[in-house]
Order: sequence, then structure tokens, then C-alpha cells
Amino acid sequence: MTKDILRSAIAAVAGILVAFGLIWLAQYAGSEFSPDVYDLNSGEVLIPIGSTIALLVGWFVGTFAGGWLAMRVSAGSGAGWIVAGAVIGAALYRAVTLADAWWIMALGVLIPLAAVWLAQRATATIAD
Repeated sequence: MTKDILRSAIAAVAGILVAFGLIWLAQYAGSEFSPDVYDLNSGEVLIPIGSTIALLVGWFVGTFAGGWLAMRVSAGSGAGWIVAGAVIGAALYRAVTLADAWWIMALGVLIPLAAVWLAQRATATIAD
């Protein structure tokens, strides 16, 4: 039993690292294609829609890949849901600290949940 818990913990950590690495890559790509603009009149940083779309795609791809990896390594679904929880926590923290719109906060919860659900279904079809 201790071996299974250790395996799940290692799988969750590996999945979280993969997820956050992919999210970082998506944000980096989004900022390269659509950089932030500083508005001199208001003193605000304006984030273009391209960067926001890249972030949303990153949340999905990162959670899916990290969750899938965690589920495959642990041979169960719990580690993948832990990866989704980590991404949701980071997404909500980001949304609150940057004072994002309510719909970014909602998508920060819904996108990782959908991604890990699909990853769970993908690992189930591979295991069958």
C-alpha cells in the first residue's frame, strides 16, 4: 500500500510539473505573438485577446497532458485530479491577484475540469 501511495504522489508531482511547464510555454508563446501594451493615459497594462486565448489553451493542454501522465503513471485517476486541482488553484490565484474578469475565473475552473475529465476518459480507453 505504501508503494501505491508513493507511486501516486510521484505521479502527481510529475503531472504538475508537466502541466505548469506547458502552461508556461503557452503563456510565453502568447506574449510573443501578442505582447502586452502599456497605456500611457491610464497607466494600465492592457492584455490583448491573443495572450488570453493562449492562456486558456495552456490551461487545457497543460491540465490534459499533466493529468494524463499522472493517471498513466499512478494507474489510477486520483493523481490526475490532483493535477487539475493545482492548475485550478493557480488559475484562481492569478485571476484574483490580477483582478481579472469573472469569466476568466470561471474558465479557470471549468477548463481544467474538462481537460482532466477528458484525460481520464483517454486513459480508460487505453487501459481497456
